[in-house]
Amino acid sequence: MNFNTVIDKAIKSFWLEISIVTKSMRLDSGLNQCELGKKLTPSLSKSTISAREEGKKPIPAHQFLMFCFICGFAFEKINKQELENQHQYPDKK
Repeated sequence: MNFNTVIDKAIKSFWLEISIVTKSMRLDSGLNQCELGKKLTPSLSKSTISAREEGKKPIPAHQFLMFCFICGFAFEKINKQELENQHQYPDKK
């Protein structure tokens, strides 16, 4: 496995973790995708929120911080096992 392949896999894994956390925050806050999208500046569509939660579209750092603020997320609340139970990882090859 070459260096670029390792880096590509690491980046994809990072974005997948961010997407899992984003969905978990939204669910814990009781917001649906439309409600969260409207609270963001600029606002985002339900389909964009969905794509980001599924890891299909990366979340810019500033928007991730806005997600945290809007959803009232405190980093000490995170439980990795709960996050893994909410999201099925694709096969790792």
